[in-house]
Formats: sequence, structure tokens, C-alpha cells
Amino acid sequence: MSFLAQKKRENPPLPSTSMSILKKQCESKQSCKENAVTKLSMISSQEISVVDIVRMATETMSQCISQNSDCVAYDSSFLLQSEKSKDLELVLSLQAAAISFSKQQFDQARNRLSFCQRCASPEGTPLQRLIYYFAEALQEGISAERGEVSLQEAPKESQKCPAFEKAFDILLAASSDFNDRMPFCPVSQFTAIQALLENVASARKIHVVDFGIKSGTQWPILMQALINRNNCPLEYLKITVVGSSKEMLEKIGNELSSFAASLKIPFAFKMVISDLKNLDKHFFELAADETLAVYSELRLATLLAWPHHLVSVLETIKKLRPKVIVTIEVDSNTNAPIFLDRFNASLSLSAVMFDSLEVCMKQNRKSREIIESVMLRQSIKYLITSKGEESMHRQESVGFWRTLFRKLGMFEIALSNCALYQATLTVKSNPRWGSCTVECNGKGMTVGWKGTPVHFLTVWKC
Repeated sequence: MSFLAQKKRENPPLPSTSMSILKKQCESKQSCKENAVTKLSMISSQEISVVDIVRMATETMSQCISQNSDCVAYDSSFLLQSEKSKDLELVLSLQAAAISFSKQQFDQARNRLSFCQRCASPEGTPLQRLIYYFAEALQEGISAERGEVSLQEAPKESQKCPAFEKAFDILLAASSDFNDRMPFCPVSQFTAIQALLENVASARKIHVVDFGIKSGTQWPILMQALINRNNCPLEYLKITVVGSSKEMLEKIGNELSSFAASLKIPFAFKMVISDLKNLDKHFFELAADETLAVYSELRLATLLAWPHHLVSVLETIKKLRPKVIVTIEVDSNTNAPIFLDRFNASLSLSAVMFDSLEVCMKQNRKSREIIESVMLRQSIKYLITSKGEESMHRQESVGFWRTLFRKLGMFEIALSNCALYQATLTVKSNPRWGSCTVECNGKGMTVGWKGTPVHFLTVWKC
């Protein structure tokens, strides 16, 4: 790829006032760098992770912006000696390019990205891989803004070929491997099931509505817990799932039905084929004598591009009059109105993913590479290039959801100590999950990596 070179110009002598301002800016810039390098020196090389470096770079860039100084110089004098210091400069360069992109200074952005692309690689360290995909997305964003290329759309159903279907199966297998080996889904799911059980403890007829079933691995956990209730025998369990793929839901339903039969649990599996946009209370087969629980995992955020549909879904949930509502979402504000806020939120979240993938999937390199080069690469691209309805790939922080739920007349209930203990036990079950962090957040809980939140879990009543 060729880049536009900046023209060199002969600068006339600056007046004394300008020289004074320039001197202050240089001192300020040097102060930012020195502060960042000091922070790096306070951490041993074994402890510095992608998460640490991105966090320090963001703090450094924020300080430079507040002092109105350019944080990144592109000559050899700024190349610091240690590898971690070079990593820090790499992130700062990427952030500087994002600032230029946000100001539509595309030549300057490309000039800064050239440094990132020289130093980054999809086969490099976790940080180099992270920088590579963000730099690639910014380059694509520049080309789209300038009308140089048109962004490719995902193939429609009618355009899918056998090769695409095979690739999809490979991606599905890698995704399943990802969910099993990474801590975020298992820790959130085990805790959510514990919270759900506590709220239907005295129910004999239980109906669970799942708005985002994924692979359905959480429901065998619920079944096993229910058959161990000595004081309240289960009469039947019904699970209704909402999804757009009938074939996939039928497969999950058959697996759950077989598992329930092996435990001798009276079980019914129902499907509502919908993309959530046009749900109605009458789609669900409700019985007056059953206790209803609603479970939504990483599903509501897909409606952020259509706020009226999001509110409609929550209103429908209220009309179902559930005993409890358990929600899990990504805790990151990649839906912020300002591009740089979205960029930094995504960079922080992606740093967590690349860092934790390196640790948790070290022995499953092929799956890791697929997750990074397809799923994470696509989500990074969407953050920078998406407009309108494509913003469905964004997330909101827990504060947004709390405000929305309360506005619609729901109230949050606290996770029990038992549920929080379950989260801790799940983290301890895998030695590779040592950097997974579980923290209370108001009445809910966040599951993260090295202190950076990834998922949040909250429990609600109408």
C-alpha cells in the first residue's frame, strides 16, 4: 500500500513569542513521556501486559491532550531503549493516528499509521497483533472516507457457497473453543444460574425464557442443580428460546431434551423464531401456575442501533411478569457518540481479549488465530467504519443499562454472597484464569481481566 508523503517545507525563523510557546510544548511533551516511562520502570518486565501498556498509553495521551501537546514524535530520538517502552510508543502512535482520523486529517493519520504497520504483525506479540488490526481498520476507514474503496458487505444467504459454509463451520468450532477456554462466559454463566436458582427456589413448575441461548451449555448446569433440590421436587422444566436460526435452535433443543431425559426431568423445549425486533407476549406459551424466569446473555446490545426495538423488547419482558430477570452484557462503552471515546473503549477491551487469548488458548493456537483474525478483526473494523444500522456491533457500559431498566420500572436486586462465591470458585477451577478478576459493581458483578471489566451481570425484578 502506498502512502501520501508529507511535503517538506522550509520554516522561517520564529518570533520570540512563538519560540516560548514551542519550548513549553516540548517541555510538556517530554513530561508526558517521562511520566509514562517512569510508570513502566515501576513494573517488572514479567508483570507488564498488553492491558498495562494500553492503560498507560491512554493515560499518557489524555494527559498530553489536556496539556495541548503532541505526545508522539516520529524521529529516532524518541525511540526508547526497552522493548516495553517501544510497545508504549507503538500504542501512542496508534492513538495519535486515531486523533488525526477523527479530525479528518487523513494524510497525517496515514503517516502515523505507517510507523504502526512497520512494527506490527498478525503473527507478532499480542500487542503487535492488536496494533496491526487497529491500524488496518483505520487505513480502511480512511479509504472509505475518501471514496477510494467501498466497504465489503457480508454475503447474503442467497450468495453463500459451500466454501463459505465450510469456513463458517470452522469459525463455529473456534468460537466454541473460545467460550470453553476463556473465563468470561463460564464465570458469568455459573453465577447467573446460581442467581436464577435462588429466585425460583420454591417453584415446582419452572419456565425459563432465554433471549440469547448461544450453545445452551448453561442449562444442563441448571438441570443438575434442580434435581438435587430435596425439599422441593421439580414437576417440570420448560425452556423457551428466542433466535433467528430454526436449524440451530432445533439442534440445541434435541441435545437439551436428551440430557433432561437422562436425568429423568420432565422437560419441554419451545422456540420463538425472531430477531427480537418484533416480539409479542403471545409468542410465549405461558401457564398460570408456572414460575417464569428471563435470561439474556450478550443479546440486548445487538438492538442498540434500534433504540425503539430495544425498549419494545424490555416492555415485552415486563408484560411476561417474570419472577426474575438475569442479564449479562459486555461492560464497555463502544457506543459513545464521540469517535475517540469509542476508539479508546474498544482498544481497552481488545487489549484484554488479546492478552487473555494468549494465556488461555496457548495450547490452541489455531483457534486463537481464527478468533483474532476473523471475529476480533471484524469487530475492530466495525467500530471504526460502521454507520447507521451497522452500529449493532457496539456495546454500552453497565450504567447505561441500569438507567434504562429503572426508567422502564424495573428494580435491581443484589447478588447473594453465595452467587459471588460461585464466581470465585469458577475462576479458581482453571489455573490459566488466574488473571480473571471478579468484582462487585453496585448490586451486580463484573468479570474482567487484570482489573479491566469485560462482562457485567445484574439481576432485576419488575
